[in-house]
Amino acid sequence: MCAGKRKGFTLIELLIVIAIVLILIAIALPNFLEAQERARVARAKGNLRSIATAEHEHLVQYNFLYSDYNDQLDLRITTRNKSTGSPDIPCPTDAPEPTNTGGLTFLVSQKGNYGLAIHCPLTTPIRFIDAGAFIDPWSDGTVPIGYDSRRTTTVGDDPKIIFLGSYFVSGPDRIAGHWYRAYPGNTTGKALAYNPTNGTHSIGELWTVVPINTTLAKLEYEPLTSN
Repeated sequence: MCAGKRKGFTLIELLIVIAIVLILIAIALPNFLEAQERARVARAKGNLRSIATAEHEHLVQYNFLYSDYNDQLDLRITTRNKSTGSPDIPCPTDAPEPTNTGGLTFLVSQKGNYGLAIHCPLTTPIRFIDAGAFIDPWSDGTVPIGYDSRRTTTVGDDPKIIFLGSYFVSGPDRIAGHWYRAYPGNTTGKALAYNPTNGTHSIGELWTVVPINTTLAKLEYEPLTSN
C-alpha cells in the first residue's frame, strides 16, 4: 500500500516562509519610503524654480516684489493689488485664518503671520503662473507653498523698499518655520536650509529667494536657493 501524498506545509515551513517575507519587506520598505521622499524633494524644487521664474517676470513687469501679510497696510495694498487700490481685489491684504495644520508642525505663529498665510498668486494683469496652486508636498494637500517678503527699515509705502521675496516648503521633517531667521532656538540669525547630505529626513526648509538686494538677502538666506 502506497504512503499517503503530502497535502500541505508544516507549521515550521509556514513560519520560515513568513519570516523570509518579513525580512524582504524590511529590506524593501525603507528604500521605497526613501524614494518617495526623494520624489517630494524633486517636486518641491521644481515648483520653487517655476515660482521663482514667474516672480522674476513679475519683477521685470512691475519693478517691485509684492508684500506678504506682515508689512504695513499701504504696502500690502500697493504691491498685492497694484493699480486697483482695493484691499481685497484681487488678493486679500489680511491672512486667512488657518483652520488646520495640514499635517505639519509650525515653529512660528499661524495667526495672521506665517504658517498657512497664502501668498498672492501671480496672475494680474498678465498671468505669470498660478502660484497659489502649488502645495507643500509634505502637507496633506491643504498647505500652500509659503511666502515671505522683507523690507528695509524705511517708513513709507514705496514698493521698492522690499528687498527680497522668499518661497519655502517644510521639507521631509514636516516642520515649517526653519526658514524664519528667528525661529525658536535659532542663534545664527539665518534660515536653516535642508541639506540632503545629512540624510533624506534632515531638518530644515527648502526655499528659493528672489532678491532685489542680494547682499541683504544673503544675511538671512544662505544659499539663496536650497540645494
